[in-house]
Amino acid sequence: MVQIQKILYATDLSQSAVSALHWAITLAEQSAATVSVVHVIPDMMEEMSASMGYDLFSGFDVAGLAELNEEGRAGALKAVEKRIRDVCEEVKTESPDCSLKFDDVLVRVGHPVVEIIDVAVTGNFDLVVMGTHGHTLLDGILLGSVARGVVQKCPVPVLTIRLPQ
Repeated sequence: MVQIQKILYATDLSQSAVSALHWAITLAEQSAATVSVVHVIPDMMEEMSASMGYDLFSGFDVAGLAELNEEGRAGALKAVEKRIRDVCEEVKTESPDCSLKFDDVLVRVGHPVVEIIDVAVTGNFDLVVMGTHGHTLLDGILLGSVARGVVQKCPVPVLTIRLPQ
């Protein structure tokens, strides 16, 4: 029998990700597991460089870019914590012991698939829980591709949650 002790909840702060958090909390309660949270901010300079086929880093101050990424990371951490608090308040009516701890919230900068898999593997997680996609075409392309990439490449089992209709 598989024992789930550590769950990694990957969030992009979409509505689909909120549904996935409900599942992660429920699974954690049923198996007495802990839940850690990861949110990945795409490195915009890296994304633009790749799409343009030009090294944008050569024309910019690398330290300034690192500072910009750190500001984005700090803002995202606050947004993730607020979202989790809000969902925990919603879930408390169904589950009075919503025990997510904010010490276990990681915000990374980089490629979402690579970063989620890195956290799942290095953190020795038993399960990754994440949403599959949003409502818009762009959400479906971006978020769907992240979920698909994680499912295809992650050696840790991945539970994907569809957005409720």
